[in-house]
Amino acid sequence: MFFLQAQHPWDYLRPLAEFAYRHDYALRPIVLIFSLAMLTLALLAYRKNPTKRFALVALAFLFFSIKWALKVLDLFVSPGYFFSDASENVFELIILACLLLALFKH
Repeated sequence: MFFLQAQHPWDYLRPLAEFAYRHDYALRPIVLIFSLAMLTLALLAYRKNPTKRFALVALAFLFFSIKWALKVLDLFVSPGYFFSDASENVFELIILACLLLALFKH
């Protein structure tokens, strides 16, 4: 069995981070496809039961899909890195706010 020698607690995550970095070209489109599938399911749920709660969940998955579409475009189309961490954090804040509001809506 393979054991890692870790000097810091986060050293155990390094193999996972290296795997993700090596397979980034495949993983980003896969996550985009899953996010679009979840958006489709959320929109179908909203269409069946048009409540504010389902609208907020669908909106969260819309922003999630947009975020990953931009990340895929950034990987394959852009010559640089136009979708910065700060921009991604704004998307994630909106997603979390939508999901939080959906949890507490009556």
